[in-house]
Amino acid sequence: MAAGRSLTEAARLAGYAWDSARQTGSRLMKEPHIAARAAHLALAREDQRQDELDELVAVLKRVMIDSMGRQNDFAALRAIAMIARLRGLVPTAAKRSSGLETAMEEMRLQEPRAGEAEEEAGQAAEQGEGVTAQAPVPDAESDTVFEPPMPPEAPSPVDASPAPELTHPRSTDRSVQRAAALEANRAAVRRRIFCCEHLLTLHPELSGRIDDPSDALAYFDENDRLLPKDLWPSARVPPSLQAGGEGPARSDDV
Repeated sequence: MAAGRSLTEAARLAGYAWDSARQTGSRLMKEPHIAARAAHLALAREDQRQDELDELVAVLKRVMIDSMGRQNDFAALRAIAMIARLRGLVPTAAKRSSGLETAMEEMRLQEPRAGEAEEEAGQAAEQGEGVTAQAPVPDAESDTVFEPPMPPEAPSPVDASPAPELTHPRSTDRSVQRAAALEANRAAVRRRIFCCEHLLTLHPELSGRIDDPSDALAYFDENDRLLPKDLWPSARVPPSLQAGGEGPARSDDV
């Protein structure tokens, strides 16, 4: 406040809550030691300002005397005007306000408001008691017209959504069976191809016996493991020899 701040600004700068800064500043200024400290700081600041003002006026007086000696009337008049303004002899557009005076003015404005608030609270309490005391007692025998409440509005009809189409169980079973059969066929084809490739990779000399990938299944067991050679099927007889009734050529006939 000694620096020209109001009660609200001083309380906020001191770290108090912003919402109640004005009331807090007014309450603190009612403390004697705080008010005395604020007045002391304001007087010290005013004394410092007055000393600086005296120094400026002394400098302006020297400028005025020098200008008059050089017959520079314009500079002399400017110095005189500045001296008059600093001394307060010439009214200015805005008067500098003291922080302490501003704080005291805020306190004086708050006191009537606080009194008015207390009076309004007291009047409201009195009026509440009067209304409670003068409240009429309902007469049981008085004619009272009973108005039944209005029935609630009927809800708007909701469009029934179409029932989902039911899938016939027979068509579903057929689809499942068809898919299972297709998958079984694919597995059988993959097994034949695997057995054929595996057999010809290990025993390429058997390529003459394999006319179809399904022929390779005879060389494997049910777990797709290659059978021993003694369990392999015997060599097939060419159809031309089977038709003539001749067997395979022997080594002693050659």
